[in-house]
Amino acid sequence: MKDVVLAYLYPKNNRKDAQSFIEETSLLCEACGFHVIETITQERDRLDSKTGLYKGKLEELKSVLAYHDCKTVVFCNDLPISIGLRLREILEVEVIDRTSLILHIFSLRAKTKQAKLQVELARLQYSLPRQSEKEDVQTHERGGGFSNRGAGEMRSARIQKRYQNRITQLKKQLKAIEKESQTAENRRQKSSLGRVGIIGYTNAGKSSFMNAVLDLTGQKNKDVFEKDMLFATLDTYVRHIIYKGKEFLLYDTVGFVSNLPHELIEAFQSTLQSTMDADLLIHIIDASEENMQEKIEVTEETLRRIHADHIPTIKVYNKIDLVEGKEFENGISCKTKEGIEEVLDHILSTLYPEETIFQCHIPYDKIALVSEGKKTLSIHILEEDEKGMKMEVRGPMVRMIPFLPYRL
Repeated sequence: MKDVVLAYLYPKNNRKDAQSFIEETSLLCEACGFHVIETITQERDRLDSKTGLYKGKLEELKSVLAYHDCKTVVFCNDLPISIGLRLREILEVEVIDRTSLILHIFSLRAKTKQAKLQVELARLQYSLPRQSEKEDVQTHERGGGFSNRGAGEMRSARIQKRYQNRITQLKKQLKAIEKESQTAENRRQKSSLGRVGIIGYTNAGKSSFMNAVLDLTGQKNKDVFEKDMLFATLDTYVRHIIYKGKEFLLYDTVGFVSNLPHELIEAFQSTLQSTMDADLLIHIIDASEENMQEKIEVTEETLRRIHADHIPTIKVYNKIDLVEGKEFENGISCKTKEGIEEVLDHILSTLYPEETIFQCHIPYDKIALVSEGKKTLSIHILEEDEKGMKMEVRGPMVRMIPFLPYRL
C-alpha cells in the first residue's frame, strides 16, 4: 500500500455532499492500492487560480506531507494542468487529480487487449489538450522570449503529433477488434433473443447479480469475476440465460461513477454499446448505501450521456439483507438469493408481454424457424403431413412475426 494524503476544495454550504465525495475518492484510492493517511479540506466556491488550495490550507498540506514523509497527494477535484504543475513544484511530491486516479484504476483493471487499448486511448485523449497548456505554462514561468516560445511550440507540436498518431493507430486497432466482436454480436441479434443489460453504480453488485442468476439457473460454472471493490469489472460479460423455458442474453459491463471522465465514456463506447443496444436494463442499486439517491441520479445521468435513457429499465435494490425496517420494490440479496426469482419473472414478463396464440403450417424447408422460435416461443406440434407440420404457436406478437406468413 502506498501512503497518500487526500485534498479537496469544495463549494460552500455543501459539507454533506463533500463528505460523500471524499469517501468515494478514498475508495478509488483503495482500488489503486493507495492508503489515505490524512485528508485536508477547504471550503471555497472555486479553486485558487494558481495553486488550487488557498495559502493557509496549502501550507497545512505541505506540513502534513512533510510530517508523514508522504510523496503523493490525491485531489478529489480535477485540476487544470497549470495548477498541477505548480503544486508539484511547491510541494515537491506527486500530484494526482480525480480523472488521473480513475484512469490509473482502469489501467490496473484492464485484462483483455480491447480494455488495454481503450484505457491507453482514454489516457492519450485526456493528455493531448493538456500537453499544449503544459508547454505554455512552462514557457511562461521560464520567462521565455520569442526564441524560447518558438522552441517550446515546436516541441509541443511534435509531442501532440506523436499523441495524435498513436490515437489514430489505437482507434484502428479497436475498430478491428470491434469488427470481430460484431460478428458474434450479429449472431446473437439474429437469434431474436431478448437482450438484458445490467447497469448501476460501481460496486452496487452487478456482477454479484449475474452470478446469482447463473447459480439459480444451474450455470454456476459460468460465474463472472466479482470483488468488493470499485471498478472490479471493466470488460463486458455475456451469458445465455434459460429460465422457465424462456431464453435471453444477460450483459454485465463496467460500472458508473460520479463525474465519469468524458475520455472514458468516449474510449469505452464499444464496451458500453451492449447497454445502448439492450431491450431492457436492470439498474442494480445498493440499498444499504447512505447516498443511494445520489448514486441513482449519477447512473441515470450517465445513461443520458450515452443516449440509452429511452430503454425500459427495472430498478433492483440489492443488499436488502443489510437493511432493516425498510421495504423495496424489487428488493434482492445476491448473498442470500432472496428476490432473484421475482426479478427474473419481471424480466420475462417485460421481454415477453401480451402473449398471443395461433396455428400455422410450416413447410419442411422452413423448419429452421421452429428451432429458432423455441428459444422465445411456446411451440406445440399438432400433426405432420407430406408438406410440413401443423403447429400451435404461443408468445409475444413481436416474436411471432416470422410465423405469420404460414398462419392458418
